[in-house]
Amino acid sequence: MKKLSIIISLIAILLVSCKSHRYRIISMSGTVVEMDSSFDANPDKKMQALVQKYKTELDNEMNEVIGTSAQFMNYTIPESLLTNFTSDVMKAYGDEQLQNGTDLAVMNVNGHRANMPEGKVTVGNLYEIYSFDNSITFLELKGTDLNKIFDSCARMGGFGISANVKLVIKDRKLQSVTVNGKPVDTNKIYSITTLDYLADGNNGMDAFRNAVKTSNTGFTLRDLMIDYVREQTRQGKKLTSKLDGRITVVK
Repeated sequence: MKKLSIIISLIAILLVSCKSHRYRIISMSGTVVEMDSSFDANPDKKMQALVQKYKTELDNEMNEVIGTSAQFMNYTIPESLLTNFTSDVMKAYGDEQLQNGTDLAVMNVNGHRANMPEGKVTVGNLYEIYSFDNSITFLELKGTDLNKIFDSCARMGGFGISANVKLVIKDRKLQSVTVNGKPVDTNKIYSITTLDYLADGNNGMDAFRNAVKTSNTGFTLRDLMIDYVREQTRQGKKLTSKLDGRITVVK
């Protein structure tokens, strides 16, 4: 694809050049080179050694065990062990960083790309789970727009939501919602911890674009989770999560 893009760009330049100098292309030709295993027959020894050096260093870093999970955690809707786990860590981070704490945390289910294994957890595991460079972002959002966010969550059948939120969904529509045990106050400004990807209005989170204030921390979700796992280990704790009914789908 990159090669094709370069060829197209060259053609465009030639066409402009030809027009300026009254030249014209009378013929073009090309060949397709298949990139297959035949190129591995005679590898460059110096390049091989260079790659192996960095691969060894990277493998050592990725294979470092930094924690232990008490259970296997998957990611799915309406709620799951892994989405609950991540959202709650995000909420705790917002409470720690913001003077008045954060009202809730919101993240997308597919912000995860692998499951959390039971047992030993390596740095590589967390790179697999949180493979995107999404950074933690703090928003201030009107209650009316927060309700729109919850409507979007309902349409998708679930989302990553912190434990202090209770959503009830029926037929992909929001039936009820509370934050800290109270209905959403449309006159209130809510503090939300989320990801820059969602803050930009992606994945159905259009209402986040209406934020009164946005602050991108530049701190990636992956680094947050790595730090959290290391801290839990330092305290002698295993990673745990639970399904607590924060999102309920009724028939």
